Amino acid sequence: MIREKLKSDIRSYFILALLMGFISIGTQIILLRELLSIYYGNELVIGVILTNWMLLTGLGAFAGKLSGKIRASNTVLLIMFMLLALLPFILTFLAYYLRNILFVYGTMINLFQVFYSSLLLLLPFCLISGFLFTFLSHILGKATNENLISKIYGWESLGSVIGGVIFNIILVWFLDTFESLMILGVAMLILIGILAIRLRQKWMSFPVSLFLIAIISVHFMFNIDQKAHEFLYKSQDIQYFRSTPYGNITVTKTEEQINFYENNMLLFSSHQPIQTEETVHFPFSQASNPKNILLLSGSMSGIIEEINKYPVSEIDYVEINPWLIKAEKEIINPTLPGNLNIINKDARYYIENSKKQYDLVIINLPEPSTAQVNRFYTHEFYTALKQNLSKEAVISFGLSGSSNYLSDETKSLYSSVYNTLKQTFKHVKIIPGNTNYFLASDNRLSYNVTDLIHEKDIQTQYVNKYHIDKKRVQRRGEKIAKLLDDEVQINRDFSPITYFQKLNQWTSYFHFNFWIPFYIIVLLAVFLFIRVHPVNFVMFAGGYAGASIEIILLIAFQVLYGYVYNLVGIIVTIFMAGLAAGTYYRSLIFKKVTVGNFQRLQIVMILFSLMLPLLLIIFRESTLHATLIQGLFMVLMFVTSLMVGMLFSLASNLQINKIVNIASGVYSIDLIGAAIGSFLTTAYLIPRLGLMNVCFVTSAVIFVAAVSYRLRCGK
Repeated sequence: MIREKLKSDIRSYFILALLMGFISIGTQIILLRELLSIYYGNELVIGVILTNWMLLTGLGAFAGKLSGKIRASNTVLLIMFMLLALLPFILTFLAYYLRNILFVYGTMINLFQVFYSSLLLLLPFCLISGFLFTFLSHILGKATNENLISKIYGWESLGSVIGGVIFNIILVWFLDTFESLMILGVAMLILIGILAIRLRQKWMSFPVSLFLIAIISVHFMFNIDQKAHEFLYKSQDIQYFRSTPYGNITVTKTEEQINFYENNMLLFSSHQPIQTEETVHFPFSQASNPKNILLLSGSMSGIIEEINKYPVSEIDYVEINPWLIKAEKEIINPTLPGNLNIINKDARYYIENSKKQYDLVIINLPEPSTAQVNRFYTHEFYTALKQNLSKEAVISFGLSGSSNYLSDETKSLYSSVYNTLKQTFKHVKIIPGNTNYFLASDNRLSYNVTDLIHEKDIQTQYVNKYHIDKKRVQRRGEKIAKLLDDEVQINRDFSPITYFQKLNQWTSYFHFNFWIPFYIIVLLAVFLFIRVHPVNFVMFAGGYAGASIEIILLIAFQVLYGYVYNLVGIIVTIFMAGLAAGTYYRSLIFKKVTVGNFQRLQIVMILFSLMLPLLLIIFRESTLHATLIQGLFMVLMFVTSLMVGMLFSLASNLQINKIVNIASGVYSIDLIGAAIGSFLTTAYLIPRLGLMNVCFVTSAVIFVAAVSYRLRCGK
């Protein structure tokens, strides 16, 4: 009887490990999306938030050393899991509520503010989840007299796989933020209630039932999503909001003006004649007789009407997010002209797979402040776009910046964009206006916009000779052109220099040295190299490599195939599946836990990192079907995480110490390595060095760890 109870308890503990992975991945995805929305996020912000997440979870795992002093372990364990079920709901609401209390409404949040506010917000959840890993390892070790750390890691990773699949394939497509959180919380509480009975903690049925009733009641009594958005958009009447796979869309009304936001960033507003006219008439003034027009993203509001002042035949409007189009149709444009074709695809994917020819292209996308958007400012993109252009076609896009003064950061950004365009088009001009517009064509371009529009007999409110001084426009445009540096390197898919320059420009707004976090993290890595056990430092390098390669593969996949959200979600889920398989089935490949096998695995990881650039080049140049290449990407992601999982399994079994100390040490150092890897790779290394060189940096990190292990252990 006692033996059966023990087996039942052990199964319950493994299920709790699975639940821990399930709620952690769901909370991470949701909180990251919401914090990105609140902080006007880019990859640098993503790096800060993920770094805080992993560091705090690692700190919680390290604090788990105190697990041995806890009595009534099952009671404490279940209470902590109940908190994990409730905290995501509370913390997400607090993020919305506190945004305009802690920070001035309407202002940009600087990097330091992002760091400390996200640190405080994530603190309770991450500390508890990290502590629980060590706690479960201790409880299972005590119950079985075995080191089951790697199995717990595997079960947690499996829970992350299940959570990733449910969120990426179901919840994100059909539910808003707090609806998803309610479902995650309710599912967790029900399972905790069942496990409490199995672990002979029947008294917990009452608080679990109470919290279940509370969550469901709050959801049906109040529209929490609506309330949260009201805190975020003060003094604005919310007309529409929706959490979509591509970002959070909110539409507000201020007096007669309709404002469209994506992730809290203003996309466009109605009743902006100056911006609308500049966007349309600056490029149209240069084109002789454009018939087929391509509009990439941005607003239909006003722009379509301005385009149709010209005798155009067709307008193809490409926008990946169908919910944005739906909102715009419902609120601004209930009836659309017959010559407008709406195409719901990633703009780059559409261009690279379309054979249609266009006479004029308006690129109405955001500036290259993220790796995702940077794809539309590269030499490869302009080369692909040119295949779809007629001989005298004109392309146009705008970048923010004054026409009177360019900061050093803005000058570098403009120079890179300008030099990249010049690689593909014979003529490039910057027309200063409310925004500075880059025009490119193989046909000659002119600063004399107003006379050209007058010759076409187009009626405008602002872009005409009565409001714009053509000599002043030419003088300012030529001044900007003289400031540009033709030595600045061009922007490429696998070497996103423009993205790096945009991050530099963004941090310069706050008078913040972009490199300070880099130096702090390098010093932290050196400290860990000196202080931690050699086995754990190898695990640090493994966590670093896993996170770094995951980001490299994700960005490379995104560059080659566009923002195919379903597949990106599946890739991340496959990474978690590899971790689970590596820890749970390591013995099938490395039957014995030996120093030799530990070192062999390190050599394999070094060789894999060195081979990755060659594989990426093959994928980019390959003529194989896209589906096959995408499948190979997933295989690479699985192999990467499989190796990290096996490394964790070997590292957790090589050390002789109390199980609680091994668990806290290996798990926390793995997370710290992953945190540093994700942050440095995303914010510094890829923008500065390019994807290929980052692979070599990653192999160097593993090599240093392997050599230090051999020297310090004498093996």
